[in-house]
Amino acid sequence: MPISTKLTRSLGITHPLIQGGMHYVGYAPLVAAVGNAGGIGCITALTQPTPEALQKEIRTCKALTKKPFGVNLTLLPALQPPNYEAFAQVVEDEMASGQLRMIETAGHFRGLEPFVKKFKAAGAFVIHKCVTIRHAKSAEKIGVDMISMDGFDCAGHPGEADIGNWVLFAKAARELSIPFVASGGCADGKQLAAAIAMGAEGMNMGTRFMATTEAPIHQNIKQALVDADEHSTTLIMRSMRNTERAFKNKAAMKVVEIEKENPGDFSKIAHIVRGDNYRRAFQETGDIEEGVWSAGTVMGLIDSIVTCQELCDNIVAEAEEVIKGRLSSSVTFVSDDDEGSKAPPKITPYWLLQYTYTDNVLEKRVPHRPEHLKLAGEFKSEGRLVMGGALGDLTGATVIFRSKEDAEEFVSQDPYVKNGIVTGYEVKEWSVV
Repeated sequence: MPISTKLTRSLGITHPLIQGGMHYVGYAPLVAAVGNAGGIGCITALTQPTPEALQKEIRTCKALTKKPFGVNLTLLPALQPPNYEAFAQVVEDEMASGQLRMIETAGHFRGLEPFVKKFKAAGAFVIHKCVTIRHAKSAEKIGVDMISMDGFDCAGHPGEADIGNWVLFAKAARELSIPFVASGGCADGKQLAAAIAMGAEGMNMGTRFMATTEAPIHQNIKQALVDADEHSTTLIMRSMRNTERAFKNKAAMKVVEIEKENPGDFSKIAHIVRGDNYRRAFQETGDIEEGVWSAGTVMGLIDSIVTCQELCDNIVAEAEEVIKGRLSSSVTFVSDDDEGSKAPPKITPYWLLQYTYTDNVLEKRVPHRPEHLKLAGEFKSEGRLVMGGALGDLTGATVIFRSKEDAEEFVSQDPYVKNGIVTGYEVKEWSVV
């Protein structure tokens, strides 16, 4: 049974798994494969040389899948900053069909807020990647929908605070008023179960998706991830306060050596860290020692190259096993009379609402979706709605309520019912032990 969270329900996906933006990896074939596997993937906007090339990549993805997908736009300082506004305009234009519905943002160069407002006005679900609670609260204030909390384990840029996931996620659950997903060092179902237990709505993975059949990178790079372990990364550009976690190869260690001798002087390492070296290793030579390329400590959990479908299914199946088995069996019921005795299982009746959707639901639901989600949110906050969401093929939806009256009241108010998005429904009792 799929794991339903705010992430899956908000985006209409099956599994609470995101393939985040990655330079020279986040292309249409991988993104489409993740979507077809039930998760949601991100095309990396700035891997594309021009806004026009990004538009072509987005349209290629639309041709490869009918599932939802996203775009990553990272706003970071650069020697020659790209035209962020032009890239953002392409993203906005391509959102009209409703299939491109998630924007993953990171950084804050030139100000994040105008981009968030622009994307949300176009109907996007915006997830902002943060490495501290302080930054997450700032993003929350400007209106992002969800935070991707990125712990120190992550590949790429872990920030300068060096805060691990164990504390970061727990504090995010305490202090944020918007939902978050776990990011950094994520690879398996035990971690997904743990992330949900700590308050997260899913996981955002990068390095693990690189070691998949569909990842459009050289086989040598994929095999290097399998052969490596959690000790196979190093941190570069610390002296410039632009820390990056990279694969520990000859190029990265040369950067570390130069930095020790010339702290803060980017000009001394520019020829090694330039993006074309990265691209060439991934797309042409497969030389794992060439260029500085991002990889996370999660390599310690990567032992095979699998398809995206296998990866997503295995993660969710393992998470379900942990949640239903290990976690539930760890809770014992103790009576007042006998501390060692267990209370008998309690049968709790719930009510199942099953919708059947009209054809072309992706397009038809667009004007009514905000009101529908708001209604669901109100019922959930009042404790009347337990969980639910659209089916993976978007032929309908299943929602669980506390009572029959709650289910029927929801139907009477739902704009999807009023406007013909729902062509049929059934309310029936559903008992859970």
